Amino acid sequence: MDASTRRYFAGPGDGRPVLLADFGEDADGRERFLHVAGLFSRAGIRVPEIIEAPQGETWVVQERIQGRPLSRSRWREDVEDGLLSWAGAISDIGTWGRGPAPLELDAPRLAFELGFFRLHFVEGLLNTDGGAFAQGLDGLARAVGALPMRLAHRDFHSENILEGPDGERVLIDFQDALWAPAGYDAASLAVDAYRDQGGAIRRRILAKWAQTRGSDPRALDRVALQRALKALGTFGYQVTRLKRIRFLAYVAPTCRNALDLLGAWEGLEDLAPVLRKGLALA
Repeated sequence: MDASTRRYFAGPGDGRPVLLADFGEDADGRERFLHVAGLFSRAGIRVPEIIEAPQGETWVVQERIQGRPLSRSRWREDVEDGLLSWAGAISDIGTWGRGPAPLELDAPRLAFELGFFRLHFVEGLLNTDGGAFAQGLDGLARAVGALPMRLAHRDFHSENILEGPDGERVLIDFQDALWAPAGYDAASLAVDAYRDQGGAIRRRILAKWAQTRGSDPRALDRVALQRALKALGTFGYQVTRLKRIRFLAYVAPTCRNALDLLGAWEGLEDLAPVLRKGLALA
């Protein structure tokens, strides 16, 4: 499921498997989970059904999805088109509605993420001085943060899409949905770290989104670049601070994506040797 601290308990329900998610003291997280589940479901996006969520309790009972992450399935273009349709449906949700205060992935937050990349990937994992890239990374954050804001899932990739035996796909880990630069979910799918899908698929995903949504392809490349660098920061943190070595497997494909996209923002050319150093970790 997701990387939060909530606890999950699986068991039999009323004739079907269910999952009890205990949010503990994270009342805001529970409220966001329920709010976004409603938003996405009303937009026609398949998410786990909420079976029981009593007011004042810390837990939620939801449908337990029988399936495996899409990252383990053979990639097909019709699946890709369906996921882009979901990304479009999320982006078209124009109103947050009553509920927990919406969050925004604005320029300062984007800059924080890129600082996290410098600290935990460049300096932490690769043991390289990251100071020379600070100005270029801040410029990228400002450029991406200046784009129009649209609702986004926030972690739209193949590990967060479950596929059942019948081929049905279900979107999970959606509680961190927020307003983000236009095209963020499509860019996230294009640089999906959990599938070593190659540059051709990345370019096709971005081209489809730009064509169908009327996006500036260069601006979309910048969003994808920021997203890839953000992911590398997360992987560096997971390996160096939390000692979760399995995240090393995702570094090389993400470095390849970032290298290919590096030309989308002037001022980061010197980052290329660092990213090539990351390829050696495969």
